[in-house]
Amino acid sequence: MQIGLNKRTVIFRNISAGMFRLLAGAMVFVVLAAASDAPWRGKPYDQWTDKDLERVFTDSPWTRTTSIIRTWLPITSKDLPDEPIAGRARGLPGGLDRSAETSAGGELNFNIYWASSRVIRAASARRAVLHGQKKDVDVAKYAAEPQSEIQILIQSQDMTPFVRNDEKFFQANAFLQPHKSKQMISPTHVHYGRDATGRLVTGAIFFFPKKTVSGDPVVAGDEKDVEFICKIEGSTLRVGFEPNKMIDQNGPDL
Repeated sequence: MQIGLNKRTVIFRNISAGMFRLLAGAMVFVVLAAASDAPWRGKPYDQWTDKDLERVFTDSPWTRTTSIIRTWLPITSKDLPDEPIAGRARGLPGGLDRSAETSAGGELNFNIYWASSRVIRAASARRAVLHGQKKDVDVAKYAAEPQSEIQILIQSQDMTPFVRNDEKFFQANAFLQPHKSKQMISPTHVHYGRDATGRLVTGAIFFFPKKTVSGDPVVAGDEKDVEFICKIEGSTLRVGFEPNKMIDQNGPDL
């Protein structure tokens, strides 16, 4: 018995619909499985591998990467203090001691971390343990230590503007802005991390209050977007964090 064209079409459509539902279900399963595999969702800190740490530092709600146009020349020896720190000789490591107009321009990546979170603190401590810097660190205890302020850490391969300008300068040129309140919150202070010589800046931590003057949380419980804004030379670095996604195994994590 030969099946008519219309009947064949109906059968094909039914099979196609079934396949589509099957594939859609599989895709949802893959997405959910990927979310459940996130180390911050339940894997103990002391079991995090280098692969887990890479995911935290590059692909988590507490990490953002953006680029700005570099309008400055690379740092030179004249930008460093006259007196050496900790007995080190004056000079620049790694070929940084150069100055050429052709070095300006182009995009420069910046990594921005919500550093006061348990997740970033745990990842930093775990990395130190895995790579022999601090073998005796209790990662879980370190991550759980209460932080009185919100901390935003920014890093880049070229931190020249932070060498040429002090912490007070960037304290006046950075803000945290929750989308809901639109209020621009200034840092209480800024702290530079430095290399072994004490000269070159390797990172800058911006400290923000957790509460407004009126006593309300700077980041409300239902806040969906918080922007970190920092003016760097002729450019403005701007990234957004999503607090409703910044949740680890213990709950909201700011």
